[in-house]
Amino acid sequence: MAKIRLIMKSILLTILAVGMTGQNAWSASYDTLPKNVNTVVFKQVMVSKIESEYDAKGQQETLDLKEEFTSSRLEDVSSVIKSYFEQLKAISPEAYSNFSLGEFSADVEANVNAQGFGYGFGVTDRLTVYASVPMYHITTDIKFRQSKESNIAAVQATIRNANPDSAIGKFVKDLTLQLPSTNSELLQSLVVNYYKYKPIGKWEKDALGDAEIGFIYRLTDYSDRGMSISAGAILPTGEADDPDSLQDVSTGDGQYDAFVEAAAGISFFDNTFQFDIKGRYTYQFASEKEVRWIDDVDMPLSSQKQTVNQKLGNKIDTTLTLTYNPTHWMNLNSSLILGQTEATTYANVADPKVRRALEEDTGNESRWARIGIGFSTIEAYKRKQFEMPFDIGVTAQRLLNGKNTASYDRIDLDLKLYF
Repeated sequence: MAKIRLIMKSILLTILAVGMTGQNAWSASYDTLPKNVNTVVFKQVMVSKIESEYDAKGQQETLDLKEEFTSSRLEDVSSVIKSYFEQLKAISPEAYSNFSLGEFSADVEANVNAQGFGYGFGVTDRLTVYASVPMYHITTDIKFRQSKESNIAAVQATIRNANPDSAIGKFVKDLTLQLPSTNSELLQSLVVNYYKYKPIGKWEKDALGDAEIGFIYRLTDYSDRGMSISAGAILPTGEADDPDSLQDVSTGDGQYDAFVEAAAGISFFDNTFQFDIKGRYTYQFASEKEVRWIDDVDMPLSSQKQTVNQKLGNKIDTTLTLTYNPTHWMNLNSSLILGQTEATTYANVADPKVRRALEEDTGNESRWARIGIGFSTIEAYKRKQFEMPFDIGVTAQRLLNGKNTASYDRIDLDLKLYF
């Protein structure tokens, strides 16, 4: 239960990376479109089933959950429950030690697919402007089951003949004797009726992601090497996180971002081999968000909500690419992709426990390997051997390791038409 919210956040951090950028729409990292040339880009992203994640220490673990609700596990949920267990311990240390509502398991699955649509225009031979937006289809499915029965009956038998000295002690005894046996339906009821979350189960969404607009300016005019700079903004067109759902995967982060990017590349042996490097820095502006007011990272459930000033961490992304061009119409490429996002901060949250719980494990790191093949008719079009200029490419990508990020494989299909 407690990990579900963190798991969904880690999936969000990863799937947002499927959005297109202008740089990926044509060959070299520093390339721009010729003057007055248009390009339309379509991207299809297919993601394997998400069944594991890398935690804050970089250790891979399954998304499946298993947790036993013992007295020591439950007493920190709230001050009222803590007082209850203090009184139960005073009545009978044995009853306190043996108290368990049972062990519950949850099988968690998440599936993500996305399409991206983009447009670019060559203002001059050196300056290109572009815009892109992704569309996501996301499903998550959480199945609860009770893997170990509660021992409430044994606890009740232990305290049945006890004689508490205080009125509160007698109340706790009577309350304990009336506790029902627990099951997965009772746990669902607790989530919905006490904490006021939406029911847990199968969840599905089709929604836009955050749109990107920007420009690329080529600094050089060499035939075998080049450099460019880019800048732009990411607009909050996607759906932000829903604080009332434990399994919501948002398709946007709910605020404006600004980015700058630099790219450079060089080719060898008459453009047979090409090496490119690209780096991007993204600044995420603070915004007002409604969040659950939690004070324990191990139990991120709360019935209270507050509007806070949330500053998502800034991001640094780097891509190193080696391309082999055996002909003018085909290329083979491989890339190493590095990403890092700083932790989220909450400037106006005064309570240190709440602030620590909200900010815990919100930064992430990822290291990906990618291989691909591409085909182009541009040279054939210039030679009047083909009627339409376009590029098409397929890449396969795998997460090597990371921190606070979901683990999966993905395949991307890119189609670029020029006119």
